[in-house]
Amino acid sequence: MLQTTRQAFNNYTKGLGNWLGYGGDIRNEMVTYPPERQQSAYSVAAEKADFLKKVNHIPVTAQLGQRVGIGVSRPIASRTDTDIDERSTKEVADLSGDTYHAVQTNLDTHISYRTLDAWAHMVNFGGIYSDHIALQAARDRLMIGFNGERSDTTSDLATNPLLQDVNIGWLEKTRRNEPARIMGYDSTGLATTDAWKVGEGGDYGTLDALVFDMITNLLDTWHQGADDLVVLVGRDLWTNHGLSLLAHSNLPTERQALQSWFAAQTVAGLPCIMPPFFPARAVMVTSYSNLSIYYQLGTMRRAVMDNPKRDRVEEYRSQNEAYVVEDFGKFAAVRHGALLLKTANGTWA
Repeated sequence: MLQTTRQAFNNYTKGLGNWLGYGGDIRNEMVTYPPERQQSAYSVAAEKADFLKKVNHIPVTAQLGQRVGIGVSRPIASRTDTDIDERSTKEVADLSGDTYHAVQTNLDTHISYRTLDAWAHMVNFGGIYSDHIALQAARDRLMIGFNGERSDTTSDLATNPLLQDVNIGWLEKTRRNEPARIMGYDSTGLATTDAWKVGEGGDYGTLDALVFDMITNLLDTWHQGADDLVVLVGRDLWTNHGLSLLAHSNLPTERQALQSWFAAQTVAGLPCIMPPFFPARAVMVTSYSNLSIYYQLGTMRRAVMDNPKRDRVEEYRSQNEAYVVEDFGKFAAVRHGALLLKTANGTWA
């Protein structure tokens, strides 16, 4: 490490220690973030991904507990003949039916002295160093949210490249609790052999038709007309839908549909997005406010270790997290692998 790099790095670790309230250099120590700093650090990481900005990030004190139910709504209007009975209230949020378990997630990284030397001349050395890690932390949360299947004691990136074994994500959470909300699973949550063709001549002529069916048959009645629903699709479906509109754009109605797609990117009248790391052939209908990441206060820990034996700086970070669907009645999906698309030679695959 060059002398200028050493000075910049020392200033960074001292500044971090002061910010956390430890009053000095915290290098080579494991420190715990105070609650207010933990919330701040978590918000900074969430800002690194557009999708994460829109979902809930909720601090909790207990590692195990009932979901908070934020964003959950259901009809509350009623009438009561008070000559016969008393008026009764309704719970605004549904806190039953799902127990969250915040498990430890490690974000352990290292950066070589050589890389730090290349950054040292930059005025915002500390910001660059922190942003480098925060950006990947945000990406990892998206991978887990859409692909997480379990929380193994020891994860294996080689066999689970989308972090399937780090924590339980939103799709898996729903499969375990209410599999009837996801096409392609039976009542016990086991994958079926059912497959649906999407495209001209298929079970659903368009992606719009599929989404309309999901809304009608998988969402609770009072959520079907919600004004905050969004459609999440994988890249295969996104591309196929756009190309199918393009292929029929010689017709006035199809040209209008194509223009609407590229201008507003809507499906079945709802905003449609293709989030990073979303399964390529999955579809989800829900609202941003229905998806949450709970993080347990007092569990964010960090150690910045200078390791000259390996010519690098190592960071060990951890925090307890849980991925939560606030209301399963406002969640509909199709299992990745249960949708077939027409190939160039006219077959379905």
